[in-house]
Amino acid sequence: MKPLTPDGRPLSLTIFFPAYYDELNIPKVVDGSLRVVRDLGIDDFEIIIVEDGSPDRTGEVADELARQHPNVRVIHHERNMGYGAALRSGFLGATKEYVFYTDGDNQFDLQELKKLVAIVPYTDIVSGFRIEKQYSTYRKLTSFVYNLVLRMLFDIHDRDVDCAFKLYPTALFKRIEIESRDAFIDAEIAIKSRLLGYRSTEIGVRHLPRMDGISTGARPSVILRTIREIYRFHRTYHGQIEALKKRG
Repeated sequence: MKPLTPDGRPLSLTIFFPAYYDELNIPKVVDGSLRVVRDLGIDDFEIIIVEDGSPDRTGEVADELARQHPNVRVIHHERNMGYGAALRSGFLGATKEYVFYTDGDNQFDLQELKKLVAIVPYTDIVSGFRIEKQYSTYRKLTSFVYNLVLRMLFDIHDRDVDCAFKLYPTALFKRIEIESRDAFIDAEIAIKSRLLGYRSTEIGVRHLPRMDGISTGARPSVILRTIREIYRFHRTYHGQIEALKKRG
């Protein structure tokens, strides 16, 4: 049976992913996306590649994929603007009723999107959490600390806030302004959607080893900017979060 929205209509879907140093990965991610929408029987869909000013051939490969597949299009950044800015372009560029994003590094099995769309009638947001993170010990430690800090300061109970495997109603991004241009963006969306009363459900997904491309997520400069974002958002939203906790 085709996936449905909470009011029983066929689900329309935007799939997008940011791509940076991913010229070898994005054909695999596009192929996986096309296969899963075909398996699900989704007729109304689009796939967006957000090419974030990559200095390799990522942009050229993305444009060629768009020429080959009518449901694929590319958003280009003239220069590298950062992870959060790439996600922002994807969310704001989505034209379908629901928007799903993953990363362009091919570290997720797109077939697991089926598990997320199955839950759409019963919740507002579906967030994946990585069952076993395919990272170095250092990356696992920073991720653990990050999620712990978010729980303590913002009362976010998602076990894996920055897992890049999430499904949202596109209308959410007409109600919030995304401020973050870096790794804090997932936490920002979690904070703002919760304050608006959106319900979120987590489901476990497999995390695959990175086979190609270059990871930039754990650079000291990214971590420093994320710490600044945490401080700024805590000052801005602490009162609203505490009021929400008191209301239960």
